[in-house]
Amino acid sequence: MFIPCRVAGVIAVLMAVSITPAWTAEAAGQLSEQSGAALRPVKVSTPPLIDGSLDDEAWRQTPMPTGQWLSYNPLHGDNIPQQTTVWITYDADYMYFAFKCDDPEPKRIRTSVTRRDNAWPDDWVGLSLDALGTGQIAYHMMVNPSGVQMDMLQTVAGGEDQSVDWVWDSAGRLTDTGYAVELRLPLQSIRFRGGENVKMGILFWRRVSRIGVSVSWPALEPGRWVFEKHAALIFPDIQPRLPRQVIPSTTYARSQSRDTPSAWGKADGNGDFGVTTKMGLSPTITLDATVNPDFSQVESDAFQVQVNQRYPVFFSEKRPFFMEGLGLFNLAGMGDGNMRAAVHTRKIVDPGWGVKVTGTSGPLTFGFLDASDHTPLDIGDRGEAVAGESKIFTVARATYGLKGSDYIGAIVTDTEHAGRHNRVAGGDLVWKPFGSQELSATYLFSRTGLKSEPDAGGVAAQVSYKFDSRRVFAIEQVEHYDTPFQMDTAFYNQTGFTSSFSFVDVSFYPPKENRFGLIRVHPFTLYKRLHDRVQDGDANFVLTGLRFNFSR
Repeated sequence: MFIPCRVAGVIAVLMAVSITPAWTAEAAGQLSEQSGAALRPVKVSTPPLIDGSLDDEAWRQTPMPTGQWLSYNPLHGDNIPQQTTVWITYDADYMYFAFKCDDPEPKRIRTSVTRRDNAWPDDWVGLSLDALGTGQIAYHMMVNPSGVQMDMLQTVAGGEDQSVDWVWDSAGRLTDTGYAVELRLPLQSIRFRGGENVKMGILFWRRVSRIGVSVSWPALEPGRWVFEKHAALIFPDIQPRLPRQVIPSTTYARSQSRDTPSAWGKADGNGDFGVTTKMGLSPTITLDATVNPDFSQVESDAFQVQVNQRYPVFFSEKRPFFMEGLGLFNLAGMGDGNMRAAVHTRKIVDPGWGVKVTGTSGPLTFGFLDASDHTPLDIGDRGEAVAGESKIFTVARATYGLKGSDYIGAIVTDTEHAGRHNRVAGGDLVWKPFGSQELSATYLFSRTGLKSEPDAGGVAAQVSYKFDSRRVFAIEQVEHYDTPFQMDTAFYNQTGFTSSFSFVDVSFYPPKENRFGLIRVHPFTLYKRLHDRVQDGDANFVLTGLRFNFSR
């Protein structure tokens, strides 16, 4: 975002050189259409031991017919000498995955023992699982050679969310020929429809850190992501394990202060009790409820610099009650603009109670959240907190899947506190008319006011268009926020402006036989525009650059 004042356009020319491997980029037409393949795991009676060693009986069966893995980053369609073999099996409680990752130079494999979700610079291997087969939500799980986990929740609207940490097990170890990884996924951790011939979507990927290449099977062509390329994963007979959890909590605090240097005063004690429960109403519908939850054991917030910040600092949600179905509440295109999240549950600071239902029925995905906050702080019309009165949050969200990963959705939110209300309704859509093009749009209308005063209304809207091919990558996005617009459940930076940006990146590939190590040349241009209605100012910004990719 830009300072609202009239400034001249700024042009900067950047020269950047990045080193990428010497593997040749193939033409897009030569990429194999592998997503039509079907993988059929075999059920086992003796589960494998998750220790990173592939000597279990479960891994003596024929590996999955994945064929050739092709690169998707930094170029599409390259072959690499590192070969990957995959096994999949399951039993009544778990899915099991094993990866044998061969490497011609095993001593150059990069791995580390680090925190969860912090091993991206290492070598790693993993999968994307669309357990419901709807093309709307996928579980991403990656493991480095030391067994360190990285997981994300992929949604069509919100992209990849790294804040999620569901329960699964992994182990990895270096070998004489590369490394091996085992992964165990509890059926209670995912939502899927059970029965015979259960069809899910699966995609595997692997990164070779030292050469900077990521490969996948099925292959990911330009402009396509996992939902367009998942292969069919068919289980002959698998039944979901409905979650049944009850987590009670109790705390007692006792404090004293000295009356004199040699004597303590009277002790004050305070006890507290709470309970959180999760219950599967059906294989695809889950109920979460909590009363006075205790989040003292939840991972603390990662450090962020908060000095000279123009906008509020965003902290990811980590509290268990709010994590189930979190990706459902994302809106199309919001992560790339002024609004980062339409439902940012960290706004509910100290929940007294909460109820949440999330689930899927056919192409319909839905969620409902109702919760109270003991410590509300209204900074809008009232400008003050009201002691002794909790703030009530209510959110209803639904999406309807269309062809592929296309969908239309609707959302309604309401907050009530001490006579003040904030109500927002709107909808969003994602439409991919062709593989290389994507159109997304969101529209929200808010009404905010007190019981004794007329409501103030405002609109927020966003439209974006993306074109992604082997030659051209382009984005055009426009967003608009009325000054009176308010959304208590959301995380956004400001209102009262209209802005847009255009980005174009064109790639040129020198001939293979006469490129002298130069693989790719791609000039780019970024143009941003802003009109701030609060201060009646305009801003324009232009950035032009040129990037090169060389082989080693």
